[in-house]
Amino acid sequence: MLEDGIRRWNSWWAERESVGILSGVERDILSEILNTIKLSHIKDIIGVRRAGKTTTMYQIVESLLKKGVKPKDIVFLNFDDSEINASSFEDIIKAIGKINPDAAYLFVDEIQQKSGWERWVRTLYDTRIFKQIFVSGSSASLLSQDIGRVLTGRHITFPIFTFSFKEYLKFIGWKKFNIDFLKYHKNKLLYHQEWYIKNGSFPETVGKTDSERKIILTNIYNDILSRDISARFGASYDIVKKISYHLLSNVANEFSYRSIANATELSVETVEKYLGFLRESFMVFIVDFFSYKTKVQFKRNKKVYCIDTGLRNAVSFRFSEDLGRLAENTVLIELKRRGKDVYYWKNKTGEEVDILLKDGTKVHELIQVCWNFEDSKTKKRELKGLLAGCKEFKLKKGVIITEDYEKEEEIMGKKVKFIPLWKWLLGQ
Repeated sequence: MLEDGIRRWNSWWAERESVGILSGVERDILSEILNTIKLSHIKDIIGVRRAGKTTTMYQIVESLLKKGVKPKDIVFLNFDDSEINASSFEDIIKAIGKINPDAAYLFVDEIQQKSGWERWVRTLYDTRIFKQIFVSGSSASLLSQDIGRVLTGRHITFPIFTFSFKEYLKFIGWKKFNIDFLKYHKNKLLYHQEWYIKNGSFPETVGKTDSERKIILTNIYNDILSRDISARFGASYDIVKKISYHLLSNVANEFSYRSIANATELSVETVEKYLGFLRESFMVFIVDFFSYKTKVQFKRNKKVYCIDTGLRNAVSFRFSEDLGRLAENTVLIELKRRGKDVYYWKNKTGEEVDILLKDGTKVHELIQVCWNFEDSKTKKRELKGLLAGCKEFKLKKGVIITEDYEKEEEIMGKKVKFIPLWKWLLGQ
């Protein structure tokens, strides 16, 4: 029965404490979501598969219960559940009404699995059947284009990523994050820093053995390709696997559609289309070359990054650890987590800035990632690029993120701040 199927996902109706077991480590974005709780807007929570969207919704449920909301006033649906998915929207609402006609909070997980959900959610919102509606999904287009078209002005979007470094440390038991404590335990931090950039931070992989982690990450990769791309878009599994394998093997590198087409023996049009699918699944992020002229931006090569370094390492071709590129990937994802507008830059003589941050119409900050700081050639190259960028964009200072080197120097009239990755990731 549908009613029994719904009850399966709402354990707090029977045991209020059960949601605490489901809710895990508190996510950084939770407070941001809760700050909008008084707004009637639909809250859409989006992100790559198994990054913690469901857990975040359970944390919202737990917060509501702590504020005194009655357990049966909170209804959770999962459209990955075949019984719920097979039911009509009308039957679902009837079943909820039989359980509690006064239900006020509706949570719908993996909403993209149910065709026609957009208009159903809009109707629920417009008729005020529920006080608050929360939806989650694993597709960027699902909750931008689709919701944007049908639910204009009615929703707020919250992106969920894999664990931040602070969330990862909390998960393994760290409770203090003041600077004195962190500096005292710096050797441990350096160990965890390297673990984090090598193994990534999908919640279910933390604390697992290497072999267990590889199995989990390979399954996530295959699920994204088969369920979020092939099934959703009617795309070829073999083609999307070929293109994703090539991209993940070249994180933090420049590419063009033509270069991928040549490497994979596919047409440029196919590459462009399938790269769009990979972006919509949140597996990869594409960073544009920065220019004040959009025509130049569109023509220049782009750079590719993976949602998770552990996922990249589990399924791509590697011939070295290449910690420098993994660190750059980690920095890029953290900036995306912080909602930053990110580009890269290179001048005509080949001097490059790894990451350029734009705030409104102005270039705000330049960041280099220089892992092997003891290599004088690498240090010289990164400094040269940073200083060229500071001169080009009339900035007085720049940042170089390192493994463990910390200093502030004035070089050629520009302030250069060298900061360890762990310190930067923890906002210190």
